[in-house]
Amino acid sequence: MPSLTAPDGVRLQYEVEGSGPPLVLHVGAGADADLWRAAGYVEPQSRAYTCILFDHRGHGKSDHPTGVAANHLDRYADDLAALVKHLGHSSVSFFGWSNGLAIGLKAADQHPDLFDALVLFGTMARRATAEQLAESTKQRLAAMREKGWRYLLDEMVASEKFPVPQWFLDRMLATDTGPWFAYTEARPLWNWSPWDALPKVSAPTLILAGELEDPDDVMREVAAKMPDATRIRIPDREHINAFLYSEFVVPHVMDFLSKHMTHIRVADASPGEQTSA
Repeated sequence: MPSLTAPDGVRLQYEVEGSGPPLVLHVGAGADADLWRAAGYVEPQSRAYTCILFDHRGHGKSDHPTGVAANHLDRYADDLAALVKHLGHSSVSFFGWSNGLAIGLKAADQHPDLFDALVLFGTMARRATAEQLAESTKQRLAAMREKGWRYLLDEMVASEKFPVPQWFLDRMLATDTGPWFAYTEARPLWNWSPWDALPKVSAPTLILAGELEDPDDVMREVAAKMPDATRIRIPDREHINAFLYSEFVVPHVMDFLSKHMTHIRVADASPGEQTSA
């Protein structure tokens, strides 16, 4: 797999499949970029787009730094900008699931011209105070260190209306916990909330969320605060099975991207890289 080196020296791996305008696929806290292929997203999307499957730091075959500074949200956002530059594109479109939603918003905030369009898949909590963040992080870290990924998975699986396939759970449980712990520990240090970015994201945005994972329809409020956002609710699905319902999701994503993606714009592409759509 090809790789690049992040500004802080972390090695980041990625895979490219398909042809057409570039689309970065970014998972959340667990698993690796191949999850997109296993869940049925890459085959249909790669017919029309150059799918960039990104193992962000701490995941898959990328380096797994475990320091708090190395797992600050700013590093994750800068990694995306470095990836786009490395590939020779001046901008791309972005598809982020779960925690990838916050990373995409932070990257859009830090690098306003990075994205032609965004697909944000998942939910957001309402804004918390610094005191609430500090206390919730303390409690979360204690539970995480006791149970590992089971801290998240047991509750998530119990809330799902439909069974979660074992292959999905195996991929989550195989993820290194060290970077996840450090990312969580860094959360009170962000000095930023995803809500801060919403009015400033000018790129067209598609927001996807399962009806059961977002019973209060918070993502409708999120969409309303963005200049150009559309919200679609996935019927009868919680967080994991909303993602795995690719036969429902992909047509909506493809329709959205076909309307909003621009042609590939390349800045000093190296030989052998794709330079036009």
